[in-house]
Amino acid sequence: MATNARRACHSWLLLLWCLLLVLSPVASSAAHLVTHLPGFDGPLPFSLETGYIEVDENNGVHLFYYFVESERDPTSDPVVLWLQGGPGCTALAGLVYEIGKRSCNFTGKNIGSK
Repeated sequence: MATNARRACHSWLLLLWCLLLVLSPVASSAAHLVTHLPGFDGPLPFSLETGYIEVDENNGVHLFYYFVESERDPTSDPVVLWLQGGPGCTALAGLVYEIGKRSCNFTGKNIGSK
């Protein structure tokens, strides 16, 4: 009987741990919400979050990410994972030129849609 009680306790602890793991990024994501960009007049017309994901705790390696929510139906649209860049290389250019429909002049100012 003690074995069943122990299994039930472990199951509840595992469920609680999974919930904390899933919900903790949701609770802290507001701190990384981007509402304005330099050179873009007004608030952004889409939901944008940025941040770092730790990929190697022992060596302190992190990946920077941009998360742009679907403008149609985020609950059913597919998720696209876009990997780009390297040390000293920005992924913002790929986000703007290759995924987005914006272009920038050399001063970094927004000059409209393509």
